[in-house]
Amino acid sequence: MRVLPVWFDSLGAKSMCVLVRTPDLSLLIDPGAAVMQPSYPAPDELKVYYLELAREAIVNAAAEASHVVITHYHYDHFSPERLELFAGKTLWIKDPNQWINRSQWNRGRAFLAGLARQAGLRFCERPPGREEYPDPVERLTLAARGPRRQDLIDKWRKRFLRLVSLWRTGNWVDEERLGARITFADGRRFRIGNTIVRFSTPMFHGVEYASTGWVLGVIVEHGGKKFLYSSDLQGPALEDYAAWIISEGPDVLVLDGPATYLLGPFQSKANLARAIRNCVKTVHDTNAGLTILDHHLTREANFRNKTQQAFSAGAMTAAAVLGRGPLVERLIHWRDEGKLEKVLEAARKKTLDRDLLERHEYQA
Repeated sequence: MRVLPVWFDSLGAKSMCVLVRTPDLSLLIDPGAAVMQPSYPAPDELKVYYLELAREAIVNAAAEASHVVITHYHYDHFSPERLELFAGKTLWIKDPNQWINRSQWNRGRAFLAGLARQAGLRFCERPPGREEYPDPVERLTLAARGPRRQDLIDKWRKRFLRLVSLWRTGNWVDEERLGARITFADGRRFRIGNTIVRFSTPMFHGVEYASTGWVLGVIVEHGGKKFLYSSDLQGPALEDYAAWIISEGPDVLVLDGPATYLLGPFQSKANLARAIRNCVKTVHDTNAGLTILDHHLTREANFRNKTQQAFSAGAMTAAAVLGRGPLVERLIHWRDEGKLEKVLEAARKKTLDRDLLERHEYQA
């Protein structure tokens, strides 16, 4: 099994894209990229440059892929405007009909309608399924033992119930009419030759009842080796998800770390501290041969100080796997050394960090 970190936030654009190769398939996970947020300490010109590099890296990886996974419909995880990336591929994607928030419900439909047009198929919807939706928080037994704001949990539960109403009344995308190459993957298991690909049931994108919706975790097994892609668990923010990762015991772990840059209106001190504790425990107790700790975590310059124990336990940013420091830290050095203008000139000439497009595979 070989793992290629295609693009991550530590390289300068929002992404969590990985190519996993076995003798049976080439699996591209979450081929999306987005520009860094306004608070990211880089000139806009540089942000756009690294977004272009990220998109080029994803196009190159997609050319090698036989299968594509989309764990959720955020633009740093899928590219609805680049339908050519998916042509001729087998797609295992997040169910757009349930365990999904309203914005991703709409994005998923627009994306699948585009794919249907591309394939010469008719995009069809059908009446909703007759599903039951038990409260997912009640199954988070470990999270329930820790400190949390019950008043907020009760408030956010109302948001969940409104989404349940959407899933029960809105028309569903008809999976069977999308063609054999597109499958809703939630909780499913696939075997291709001697390779097994498993998907988790939907997990919160962050804390309990997170407004950002649900994501799928991905596990690839071949030849006695196991790869686990956590998607956007933001830490993990929840203790039960940390326990799940540890219990799987992957040889290679791709972990979305705590969103330290969101401290304030979008994340409380208590929830950030909780996510950091869970992150450290996950990295330490999993003890994978390679742990890539990146994505939300590397969007601000002080991320390493806040999560030092996780890196001391062996985690690496994707940039470190590729032999360099995270861009957010390199920017500080360039400014301190008065080199930022030279860096910008290299970006204008499109020579800056072009070696990031070279293959840097890790063999599990």
